[in-house]
Amino acid sequence: MHATRPRSRGRATRAGPGKRDDPVLPAFRVTFGAGALLCLALSGLVTASLFIAERAPTSGQFLGVSLVVSGAFLSLGLLLFAVQGRGAALARQARAVEGGQGAALRRHLHLLLAYLTGGGLVLCAILAVMTYAVLARIDQGFAVFG
Repeated sequence: MHATRPRSRGRATRAGPGKRDDPVLPAFRVTFGAGALLCLALSGLVTASLFIAERAPTSGQFLGVSLVVSGAFLSLGLLLFAVQGRGAALARQARAVEGGQGAALRRHLHLLLAYLTGGGLVLCAILAVMTYAVLARIDQGFAVFG
């Protein structure tokens, strides 16, 4: 009979033999993904408010401000997606480093991801309030600016 190696379960399988994924990494990815999606939603809502509001401004100045703010939210959303991807790539690379240097690198990366996750949670709360405010303004029949 052919002997098979037992398969381990859980995170150690994905991280490699004897190594575990950083427990902060999923929270980091979810937090930054949510922040990026909120930014992209805000970008779309600010632009859409010019077209769906009952009393949309006709001045070119308000149009310009709305497009600049939409562009800023779009840029921030793309930046948050990029930071999320780079953080995950760094964690993947840190798992591959062996020895004492690898342990020190993983410890510092863990703290960095924890700090970024905390800041990301605050940013998500602010973006959620802003999204609610934009939706309330549109519901009142006004464009966001104007």
